Amino acid sequence: MTVTRIVALLSVLALLASLPLSVALAQGQPPFRVVGTAELDGAMAAEGTMVMAMIDGEMAGSGMVDAMGMFSIDVDGEMGSMVMFSFGMGEGEEMMEYMAMSMEDVMVGPRGGLMRADLMAFSSEAAMPTPTKTAAEEMEAMRGPRGATGARGPQGEPGPAGADGAVGPAGPAGPAGPAGPAGPAGAEGAAGPAGADGAAGSDGSDGRDGSDGAKGDAGAQGPAGPAGPAGSDGAQGPSGGGALAIVALIIAIVGVVAAGGAFIAGRQGS
Repeated sequence: MTVTRIVALLSVLALLASLPLSVALAQGQPPFRVVGTAELDGAMAAEGTMVMAMIDGEMAGSGMVDAMGMFSIDVDGEMGSMVMFSFGMGEGEEMMEYMAMSMEDVMVGPRGGLMRADLMAFSSEAAMPTPTKTAAEEMEAMRGPRGATGARGPQGEPGPAGADGAVGPAGPAGPAGPAGPAGPAGAEGAAGPAGADGAAGSDGSDGRDGSDGAKGDAGAQGPAGPAGPAGSDGAQGPSGGGALAIVALIIAIVGVVAAGGAFIAGRQGS
């Protein structure tokens, strides 16, 4: 909930809390009341005749004529508003309405105020008296002397509470409160899909030649190679050299075998 909503809610609660007090104060005093006599065609209006108070063409209150020809109306209107009166005879669509006159202008007073207004109406122009001097003087002569103001009646029961007023505009936002503690870490999210393979990188440069490795051990001696072809006969030596010839042949054979073994060992070592 934002700070603005909290301020608006507090404003509404404060307004609602003040309503009972304002209603009680308003109900502590009765409305402005008008009382007086009602005459129609120069005679006391019949009991049950409706007397209506009008302000700017709108009904502001009404009352009934009693057996004594008196009426009482609680007028609901803005203070200082001009009040006009009319009589209503009959019921429903058959009601006849006659404009009523008062010797004095009637204006809405403060709550609890009381004003006397004796009203006179005529059902037709023919029923209206012909003034010889002035209309006011003739009406005053027809009405006779004004009686004493009656005692104020008992205070009526308090009316029902009025409707709630409109909610006022939200007040300015208050300062931001301190930051709350950090919430717990959320659960680890699911692994996303594997991304597409990236483009192949460019070939790296050739590395430098490595150093020569250590010389390995000599391999085992291989088998003796095939015997070489026989050499050509040597020149015949002097007689008695046969033994030397045999020794020379053996040495030659050994030399050939040694050369073959060296050759094979060299190939295996490489």
